[in-house]
Amino acid sequence: MKISLINPPFLFPSKKEIVFSQCLGVRSLSAYLKQEGFHDVCIIDSLMQGFDNVKTYSNGYIVGLELDEIVSAIPKESAIIGISSPFSQLAPIVHDIAKLIKASFPEALLVMGGVYPSTQPELALTSSVDYIVVGEGETAILDMALGKNPCKIMGVYSPRKEILPNYPGAPTVNELDNLPFPDYELPDMERYFTISPRMGRGKTASLVTSRGCPFTCEFCSIEPVYGRRFRARSASKVLEEIKMLVDKFNVKTLEIEDDNFTLKKPRVIEILKGIIELNKEGAGLSWNTPNGVDIETLDEELISLIKKSNCTSLTLALEHGDENMLKIMKKRVKLKTMEKVVKLLAKYEIPEFQVFVIIGYPGETRERFDNCVTFLKRLRSFGSNMILCANNAQPYPGTQLTKRCFEEGILTDPNYTNFLVNKRLMSTAHFIPIVTPDFDEHEVKRRRLAVTALTSSKWKSIAKMMLPVRLIDIILTIKRSV
Repeated sequence: MKISLINPPFLFPSKKEIVFSQCLGVRSLSAYLKQEGFHDVCIIDSLMQGFDNVKTYSNGYIVGLELDEIVSAIPKESAIIGISSPFSQLAPIVHDIAKLIKASFPEALLVMGGVYPSTQPELALTSSVDYIVVGEGETAILDMALGKNPCKIMGVYSPRKEILPNYPGAPTVNELDNLPFPDYELPDMERYFTISPRMGRGKTASLVTSRGCPFTCEFCSIEPVYGRRFRARSASKVLEEIKMLVDKFNVKTLEIEDDNFTLKKPRVIEILKGIIELNKEGAGLSWNTPNGVDIETLDEELISLIKKSNCTSLTLALEHGDENMLKIMKKRVKLKTMEKVVKLLAKYEIPEFQVFVIIGYPGETRERFDNCVTFLKRLRSFGSNMILCANNAQPYPGTQLTKRCFEEGILTDPNYTNFLVNKRLMSTAHFIPIVTPDFDEHEVKRRRLAVTALTSSKWKSIAKMMLPVRLIDIILTIKRSV
C-alpha cells in the first residue's frame, strides 16, 4: 500500500520572519508506519522542497512548492493521502490543496491532521478531505492503513460520522520510547540539516523529547492536540538519537522544541550530562530551546549543567511581570523565582536568554502594565544577555482565551479565528486582535514598543519617557526607517 504524507507550504507575516521547520510531525508518522510494516511511504515536504519559492500572500508571504507541484508529486498509486496542518492559519492553503488532490485522486482516502483540525474540527470538515484526525495521529493513521472503518476509529471524523460532543481526540501514545525516531531515511535528508533554522550553528537538527502539558495557561493551544498528561522519552532514548545525529550526519546544533523540556529534572540532568560526555569525545554540540521552558523547574544545579552542556540560548516563558496578570493568564510562575533564575543565568554566563512577554492581554490595566515594565527593568539590571520578546496577545483557536474573548465581545474582528474568511496572517508582532476598556490598538503599540525598547539601548530613552499615545505612530515610523 502506498501512503503519501504532505507537509504544506507555510505562511509568514514578513520576510524576516521566514524560518525553516524540519517537518517532525509528518516524518514521525512516516517512521511509525514503516515500523508497523507499511514501508511504502512518500513524504512531500512542500516547505523544504520549495523553501526558495517565496511569494506574497494576503498580508504576508507563502513559502513552499506551488500547489499544482504538490499534486504532481503524489504517486499515482497512493491509497491514503494525509495532509498535515500544523497551524490554524494554514486553513485556506490546506483547503485548496485538498480540493486539488480530491479532483486528481478521487479514489484515495484523503485525511487531514494537525493543530488546525484538532482545534477547529467543524471548519476543517468543510474541506474536501474524507476524514480529519483530532489529536495525535499515530494510532489513527495506522488503523486506516490496516483497513479499519475510519468511522469506527476514535478521534477520526467526517461529515457523515455522528459527531460526539467536543470531538474527543485519538488515543495518545503513552510510552513514547515505543515510537521510532522521526524518519531520517529521506533522499534529501542533508537539506534539512543545512537549512539551519533560527540560531543554528552548523548542521542543525530539531528534537521533540516529550508531549503534553499538565498546566492550564489560558492562552495555550497544546491541550487539544497532545492533552494535559505529560509524557516523555527516556533520557537514554533521547541520547541515542542525539548520538545517531552526530555519528551519521555530523549535526552540530540541537533545537529542542519541547514545550516542557525541563519539567522532569532527573531526566533533563541525565540528557545534559550525556551531551557533556559527547562533547568531551569531540562532538562539538550546542543546543537551544526555541519554545519556552518552565521557569519554576530551573535551579542552580540545572543551570550549571545547562552552561556546561553548551546551551547557546534559553527561552523563558514568563509572559508578564505583574502577579495579577499571571493569575489571570493561569500562568504557573512566581516573579521571585524569575528573579533568582535570571541572576543564575547571569552568574553562569549563559550566552543568551529570551523572555516571552505578552502585551495587550485582557485585564492588563495601565497600572499592571507599569508594574510589568518595572519588573522587566529590574531583571535587566541583573545582566545584559536578556532579550525581551514582546508579543501581542493572540486568541488562538481552541484556547480558553479565545472563548473568553468571544464571550466578552472584545475581539476587533469576530471572524479573527476563521481563517477561511479572515485570511490575515496571525502575527504576535503585527496584529492587535483584542481591545478592552483598558487599552485600544494605539495603546498596545505603545506598550509593546516600551517593552521592546528595554532590550535595545538605542531605544531606552523611549521606554523611559513612556510615550503618550498620540506620538506612537510617529516613533514607529522613525524606527522602521533606521
